[in-house]
Amino acid sequence: MKDKKKTIVMFGDSLTDYFPMDKLKDIDADIINSGVAGDTIAEMGARLSYDVYPYHPDIIIMQGGANDFLMSLYPGAKPLAERLIRLALRIRKQLPDTKIYIESMYPAYTKRIGLMPSWAEGKSNEEIQKINTWIKKLCKENDFNYIDVFSHLIGADGQLSREYTVDGIHLQDSAYEIVAEILICGGVYGK
Repeated sequence: MKDKKKTIVMFGDSLTDYFPMDKLKDIDADIINSGVAGDTIAEMGARLSYDVYPYHPDIIIMQGGANDFLMSLYPGAKPLAERLIRLALRIRKQLPDTKIYIESMYPAYTKRIGLMPSWAEGKSNEEIQKINTWIKKLCKENDFNYIDVFSHLIGADGQLSREYTVDGIHLQDSAYEIVAEILICGGVYGK
């Protein structure tokens, strides 16, 4: 008897929503993109009952927090990381057999881009790294799998490499190539 195909849900904000799914075409699984542009972690939580639970996924790849970080009411590194982990714990309670992977926050390009300000102008990658340190620590404490995307996209100048972004936050196709490679080689899509 042939094994049932795995179901994978990618769950997050615009960085997930805009993920070019064709980059994962060689993976033998049903992959559902449940990213919604503009979502905060709380808004992601409000969608669980229709964007995650109905699929009964074998694997969830969670990415979130960018909009919480960019808002004027940014709560700080530890509270943001705690929100993300609380959301993962809610999912685990509902779907105890699902393997949950949590991605690091992605770096940003925080300088002006020509005449246009970056979406992340005035923010810092040092702060994003503080958030990631907390996410990683809390993942370990709660037995979630942490995926480091940040260190693969950050440039030597401490910024999201300029060729990887249009507006300081959202990724170009070449950056999604790297993210896809991290997800595939990181064992997320292993048999």
